[in-house]
Amino acid sequence: MIDNNCEFILSHFKGQEFIYPRSIMTSKTNGQVFVENKKEILKYFTSAHNIDCRINGYPQFNDIDKSPPSPTFIFIDLDLPLCSVCKYPLGKLDYILDQTLKKIKTEINGHPTVLWTGGGYHIYQPIKIVADDGKKQTLNDFKEIKDYTPYIKNDLTTEFIRFAEKYLTNSRGDPRHSPSVNSCLIRIPETVNSKCSETVKIIEAWNGIEAIANSITLPFIEHLEQLKSEFENLKDRNNKINSNESKSRINWIEKLLATPIGDHRYYCLWHILIPYLLNIKKLSKLDVIEVITQWLDKCSKIETVKWRYPERIEEQLKYDKGYPPISLENLKKENFELYRLIGN
Repeated sequence: MIDNNCEFILSHFKGQEFIYPRSIMTSKTNGQVFVENKKEILKYFTSAHNIDCRINGYPQFNDIDKSPPSPTFIFIDLDLPLCSVCKYPLGKLDYILDQTLKKIKTEINGHPTVLWTGGGYHIYQPIKIVADDGKKQTLNDFKEIKDYTPYIKNDLTTEFIRFAEKYLTNSRGDPRHSPSVNSCLIRIPETVNSKCSETVKIIEAWNGIEAIANSITLPFIEHLEQLKSEFENLKDRNNKINSNESKSRINWIEKLLATPIGDHRYYCLWHILIPYLLNIKKLSKLDVIEVITQWLDKCSKIETVKWRYPERIEEQLKYDKGYPPISLENLKKENFELYRLIGN
């Protein structure tokens, strides 16, 4: 029985460039392992007593160019716990399944396999993307898609199958489900799902025909356009933040704050540090007191500050009129000794 069901699942991959090597996983493998034929698959499944047996919906990357395969398989997960707040959770899940199957039929004329896993439904739909002459295409054949690759975190195929799941379910699938070409692990009928101690059952079997998924490419391009827009908006925000930080930083004063000095501390207090920290860096008064106090503590180790500076800082803050600190050029004219001290 497991042999027949394994063959049934492998039939979903008949349109792929090659079947093996392909990863599988069981309750005993401690992660994915690669196999070269069905005999090896059955050996692993038997060793695990048919518990948590899964096969990757995509073969291993091409060893020559390391490029991911084209989208050939869509995996949709409809999770029963997502409907737990409903009065009739299974009825709600069945409704979502019905709506999803209708959309698959309408959008790509698909008739997928549906499995009951004990915790929800799995939908397996083999697909292909074709040119006008009927030959298969890759996503990279679409120039408008290829141009968006700098803006996605995943490979194009992974991005596509994740988008397709959300698109075909109207975003009602399991939000935690993120299949990729490396981890599109699907279950085998009549094996056991240990999460709920149930046997996986076939509800519907696919019709053996790869659905033509070209109609999904246009909304996918719109999705990529959105990713590009979000990327550029984030980049603009980061540039503005960096620009603002640059504008709010005066290097020679930052150097002064990092350098204890033995003289001119009170002059620094009201001419430089308070105006800088309060009016340029926009720190709170408490933070200004803390920063200057720490600086004066270090200065006292060189030459003791003879005035009670926490109180003096607080007092000086009351007289601040919102003016910027003295410029380095004016400091040179007004207090050349301090200017030279800072320079050294």
